[in-house]
Amino acid sequence: MPISVAHLTHVYNKGLAYETSAVKDVSFEIADGEFVCIVGHTGSGKSTLVQHLNGLLKPTSGTVSVGGVDVTAKSTSVIEVRKKIGMVFQYPEHQLFEETVFKDIAFGPSNLGLPEEEQAERVREAMALVSLPFDAFAERSPFELSGGQKRRAAIAGVLAMRPEVLILDEPTAGLDPKSHDDVLALVTGIREKTGCTIVLVSHNMEDVARLADRVFVMSGGEIVKAGTPEEVFLDGAFLEGIGLALPQARAFAEKLSQNGAAIEAGRVLTREALVDAVAGLGARR
Repeated sequence: MPISVAHLTHVYNKGLAYETSAVKDVSFEIADGEFVCIVGHTGSGKSTLVQHLNGLLKPTSGTVSVGGVDVTAKSTSVIEVRKKIGMVFQYPEHQLFEETVFKDIAFGPSNLGLPEEEQAERVREAMALVSLPFDAFAERSPFELSGGQKRRAAIAGVLAMRPEVLILDEPTAGLDPKSHDDVLALVTGIREKTGCTIVLVSHNMEDVARLADRVFVMSGGEIVKAGTPEEVFLDGAFLEGIGLALPQARAFAEKLSQNGAAIEAGRVLTREALVDAVAGLGARR
């Protein structure tokens, strides 16, 4: 589903002495099936922005349209919106509460009034998408799972609604490196299998460089830069000026360039490309 945001502004505590403009006149479009990453320092407005996409927050001004439906309109059913737009918050496992993994994942479909057969079908489908074998995990308590398994179960609860847009706000926060990689592998697998549009909020520039079709950089409630990872990470001085770091590969590439290595400008490099550049530099010397 395509997303269109026009002149979105959100002010907390409007009219009070401590009012804060968290998002300021933001406009952008995301194509159907696109993978977009939103980056920015803490307090830049990332989470506030994405919470408008499924109607969790209403803008002070501006509009949000998802799949041609104005999410901000008073006549729009929030329930219908959230059937199509799934939201995974930071530490989603904190929202697990049912006796079994099955019941937790089935909670959303059950609230839709779906027949038990369809609920079970959706639970099986969602568990397969997050690599939790149904027979091994369906009847277990979610509180007995490992941290990574809990997070996968929580994500499965969102996927059971079969969203056409999946929004993930720091989905790997607090995970060990292996679980971090596992969750991101699941996200890319979900996109490949379902074709859904994905919006990922992240602080990890390596992940962003590797996964994103496009990157939105936020600072002070505004989108201050947007483009492909190659385009965005070309301007290292600008990113550092707003408190963001380059991906390690890109930072290393700049140092190689300064020492005479042949590096294509603006390229977000793979490990193999860096090895080739170092080998070429050594050969010339």
